[in-house]
Amino acid sequence: MTGERRWWNTAGAWLAIGTGPAALVLGAGLADRHDGPVPVGALLLGGVAMTVLLLVPGRLGLRPPGGEGRPLAAVLEAYLPRGDRTLVGVLMTLAMAGWLGFNAALGGSALASLLGSPKWVGVVVLGLPLLVLAAGGLHRWNAIALVTTAAALALIVVIATHGAPAGEPLDLGFGDGGTSALLTDIAVFVGYVAVFAVRAPDFTAGLRGRGDLWACAAILVLPTLVAATAGTTIALRSDSADLVGHLRTSELGTALVVVAVAAPCLTAFHSGGLALRSVTRLRDPAATAVLGVAGLALALTGFEKALLPWLTVLAAVLPPLVVPLGWEARARRRQRRPPRPVHAAMWLPAAALGVALTIAGVPGAPLAGLAAAVACTAAMNGFIRIRSRR
Repeated sequence: MTGERRWWNTAGAWLAIGTGPAALVLGAGLADRHDGPVPVGALLLGGVAMTVLLLVPGRLGLRPPGGEGRPLAAVLEAYLPRGDRTLVGVLMTLAMAGWLGFNAALGGSALASLLGSPKWVGVVVLGLPLLVLAAGGLHRWNAIALVTTAAALALIVVIATHGAPAGEPLDLGFGDGGTSALLTDIAVFVGYVAVFAVRAPDFTAGLRGRGDLWACAAILVLPTLVAATAGTTIALRSDSADLVGHLRTSELGTALVVVAVAAPCLTAFHSGGLALRSVTRLRDPAATAVLGVAGLALALTGFEKALLPWLTVLAAVLPPLVVPLGWEARARRRQRRPPRPVHAAMWLPAAALGVALTIAGVPGAPLAGLAAAVACTAAMNGFIRIRSRR
């Protein structure tokens, strides 16, 4: 069990997600999809959904009796059967490869714009040195994280003030697209924090209590909403969600993009390598290298332009796991029955349903997957309870 920590000891990781360039692109993508200002209702409900998704698994890391007091790997070992842990490891590997592909593509495009070179040159010049750093075992990235966060905050200011006035970035209300558009917007925010939410025990392990957990969630969710609001101006001013293209006349802003993606890339290299190690016989630095090559190859495909569809898929795949984990954690805290393993049947069919509905173009499909996870978890627990009484 880790020693006691307070929220400020782990605040950097949460703030880095909240201020990352991806949040700007998220806002730009929403405004582009709405072809105008983003509804305030979508932002607020998206913020609520992100908060819930972060709090449920994040509580697992809190010191007892509030939580388990352990990071994700130890939590999964205590809750999931071995085969299911392997499945989660595969999904986390794919998710981190995707996030690496997005951040490396965004930063590589910005660097290529500065150098006046093809995009692949920017991806290679940016990605390979970061891969070498990550594969070399650079686990203490505090200095890099601080520089990256400062650059991301400066980038938000640049975006908010760059170009001619574009009118109001927000529409007071829930928009004109009806329930389907609102659910689709909320699903994007769920996808934005999906991977970090599953990994939340890594960043809450040892925290003293729920007040620290709420503080951590707040310093991720609130900056995300601010950055997304600033990002809407990209689409409103240029009729596009292309962040690098929007900054083509600002060398400062373009350079800030390059710096701001460094820490997210390193995190993806490291976490993706760990996830790959959990499902293969590879060791560091080989696992990090394999993950890195896959992510950088994905970056060459223009993955930075597919953020919203990617987030929608992530929202369908990973969040259903949070439901049975939170359900079982609550039961174990109450100590009214023996601990039960969290079986794949409690969340995998729900994830498959969410993905299938997403592919079919059903609005808010990931949210339907979450609802299905609640139903599957309740049904499985009821079945186990009935069988145990026989």
